[in-house]
Amino acid sequence: MTCLSTRLLVALLILGAAPLDASAQTTPVPPSTGSRFWIVGGGGFSVARAGCTDPAAPCDPSGLFANSRSILLDAGLRVSPKVDAGVEMLWVSTPVDGEAPIRTTFILGVGQLRPWDQFGFFLRAGMGISFAGNGLYSPIGRRLAPPFTTNALGLTYGTGWIVGWNRRRALQINATHHVAAIGELTTTSGESVKNIVANYWTIGAAVVLR
Repeated sequence: MTCLSTRLLVALLILGAAPLDASAQTTPVPPSTGSRFWIVGGGGFSVARAGCTDPAAPCDPSGLFANSRSILLDAGLRVSPKVDAGVEMLWVSTPVDGEAPIRTTFILGVGQLRPWDQFGFFLRAGMGISFAGNGLYSPIGRRLAPPFTTNALGLTYGTGWIVGWNRRRALQINATHHVAAIGELTTTSGESVKNIVANYWTIGAAVVLR
């Protein structure tokens, strides 16, 4: 009887220890890296340069420059720890041919690369479309008649630095160049301005939420 009791006790100990060993061998779950989605919102100061407004008139090689303000909104998805992809919207304005400032809206697909994990430095570039028109800028409320109106190819590239980029909230400082190949533009006076390529150099700051 004693021998049988001993064997039963040993068998129970083996069965009881088996689940512990299985749980000990389970692969640990890697820590969460946070949300893959991100959104950026902010603003900045821009210097705008427009092309020659009249091809028949002498053109100053330095172009026409004007100061402006801009509003930036980005949203996207983290592709990898170093690469982000998303959509960018930028609103900026510039005067053309002495008229009231023309507001330009950029809607671009953008990609962003952080070459080094330990630093917040990043490079970015994008391409899409842009709309030049005060009526398009504010669809709610009084519209200009006739408004500036056109659409164009939009391009951007730039660089910047993210402070605290590995956290859920961070501050982003950026320097970008946006180009709008507007081509021909009809102004509020009804005149057509041709061969317009608008350039916007912007230095700004934004809040990053992940």
